Amino acid sequence: MFYLSGLLVFLLDLSVSCGQTTRENITAFEGQITQDNKTVFEETFQDQNLQYRRCDEQVLMFYGDYCWAVFSDNMSTIDEQNWCVMEVVLRSYSDLTECMDAASGIAGCFYPNHVVEHLFMGIHQQYFSSCNNEEDLSDAPPGVVLVATLLPIALIPFIVYIVVWKSSLKY
Repeated sequence: MFYLSGLLVFLLDLSVSCGQTTRENITAFEGQITQDNKTVFEETFQDQNLQYRRCDEQVLMFYGDYCWAVFSDNMSTIDEQNWCVMEVVLRSYSDLTECMDAASGIAGCFYPNHVVEHLFMGIHQQYFSSCNNEEDLSDAPPGVVLVATLLPIALIPFIVYIVVWKSSLKY
C-alpha cells in the first residue's frame, strides 16, 4: 500500500512529470520512499509479535483433525502400493502442510510447533511406516573392487620413482 502511495506521489509531482527534476526533488522522493518502507517494516514486525502471543492449542488440534481428515480422504483415492511413491503422494502431502500452516496461523501459533509435529508423526506412522527411504544398493562386482584397490597400490612405487628421479636431476 505504501509503495503505491510513493509511486502516486512521484507521478503526481508536476515538476517530475514535466521533466523539471531537480536533485532536491529526487532526494526528497527517495527519503519519502525510505521512510514509507521503514514504517511498513516496523508495523508488520509489531503485528507479527502480537499475532503469536497466545497459541490456542485446542483450536489448533481441532483444525489439525480437519486437515488429517482431508488428507485421509485424499489418500483413500490412492492405491496403498502407491503410498510410497513420492510423485503420487506429493500433492496431498503439500495440501496437508499448507492446511496445517493455515491452522497454526488461525490458532495464533508459530509453525511448526509440537502439536503439528505430533500430527505429522501420526500421519507418517499410519501411511508411510512401511516405506523404505533408501534403495538397496548391490555390491560392486569382485573384479571392479580388485582393480580399484590394486591400481592405486601399484602406482605408488612408480610415482615414488619419478619423484626421486626428478629430485636427483636438480642436484
